[in-house]
Amino acid sequence: MHTVFCIVGRTASGKSTIVNAVAKDLNLKILKSYTTRTRRQSEIGDSYDHTFISADDVDKYRDDMVAYTERAGYCSFATKEQLMNSDIYIINPSGFSDLIESTKDIPNLRLVDIWIDCDSDQLIVRSKSRSNSDNWKENYDKEETEFIKIYPNIDYDKSWHVDNNQYISTAINHMKQIITVIKHEDIYMSEAKENV
Repeated sequence: MHTVFCIVGRTASGKSTIVNAVAKDLNLKILKSYTTRTRRQSEIGDSYDHTFISADDVDKYRDDMVAYTERAGYCSFATKEQLMNSDIYIINPSGFSDLIESTKDIPNLRLVDIWIDCDSDQLIVRSKSRSNSDNWKENYDKEETEFIKIYPNIDYDKSWHVDNNQYISTAINHMKQIITVIKHEDIYMSEAKENV
């Protein structure tokens, strides 16, 4: 069973910071989805979540796409190959919904959703420190539609939540605990099947 941890949260909720720390500490591979959005000033070297492509390149990946989202003038998506070679994936709500649907026939794939919860006043403060804070409100409004549509339909018994309203270190540790528990469950179930 291949498990992919899907991290969902609002713009400026701390997804990238948390995921990068967790992936480093637990030796997890982050899926860097394709996007046509403009690279932020802070996205240099290896400090970025995406593979940046032009809008003209999108059609080359259509046959292998497993998640596709349009937002504020750009699109983002992942491929099946990326998914099966990664452990953790930052994704927005509509992308996650599409991912569930587009991967339902892939055997031995388990998607675990972890939602980063962050109050709107915190989001506003954090967004102002970004180089692209001008389009934060546009992204937030687009997300609002997605969250209103998808969030009420998530299964609370099957999803996980990390509060990131206080200290980022607390959120990082909480996500590490969640992933560690689930990975231990996967190992236990795999060993149990082998012994049957």
